Amino acid sequence: MVDANTYQVRRFRTDEWRQYREIRLEALKDTPIGFGEWYEDALAKPDEEWRERTRKIAESTRTALFGALDADGRFVGIAGVFPQQRPASADGPDPSVYVVYSVYVTPDHRGAGRGVASLLFDAAIAWAREVGGADVVTLSVHERNDRAHAFYRRYGFVDTGETLSYVLDEAAALIVMRYEG
Repeated sequence: MVDANTYQVRRFRTDEWRQYREIRLEALKDTPIGFGEWYEDALAKPDEEWRERTRKIAESTRTALFGALDADGRFVGIAGVFPQQRPASADGPDPSVYVVYSVYVTPDHRGAGRGVASLLFDAAIAWAREVGGADVVTLSVHERNDRAHAFYRRYGFVDTGETLSYVLDEAAALIVMRYEG
C-alpha cells in the first residue's frame, strides 16, 4: 500500500504549463496508443498553446486535471475528468456522467504497491462527484492497452460492451468502461 506522504495529488496550476507539457509528452512517447494525439504533433506545439491549455484546465469549473507529485516535487502521474457530452441531438453535457481521461503514471512509479494511479483516480472521481454531481464515471481504453485495462478493472470499472473508434486509427477500438462504486 502507498504511504500517503509519498505522493501529493492535486490539480494543475496555471503556472505549471512546462511540467504539464513534460509529463504529457512523456505519456505520448511511452504509450502512443493511449491518448488520441501523436507525440510529434504535441512536441511541435508552441509554448503559448501549452500555456493556454494548462490555463484552461487549471481554471475550469467543469473539468479538472490532477497530477501526482513525488517527494521531490516532480509530476509522476496525471488523470483528468470532464462531464460527458450528450448525443449531438441533445443540449449540453449530462451532469450525472463524467469521463476520466489522460491517465498516465511514469514507469518508475507504477506497480509494486505504489498506488499512484489509484490516488489519481480517487481524486478525479471525488472531484466529479463533489463538484460535478456525477453519479457515474466512464472511461475508454485502447483495445491493445492491456496494462491500463487490467488496472481499470482492479479499480472497479467494468466493461460496458460498448466500443468507440479510435481517432488515430479507425481500425482500432476503444473499450468503454463504467464505474459506479
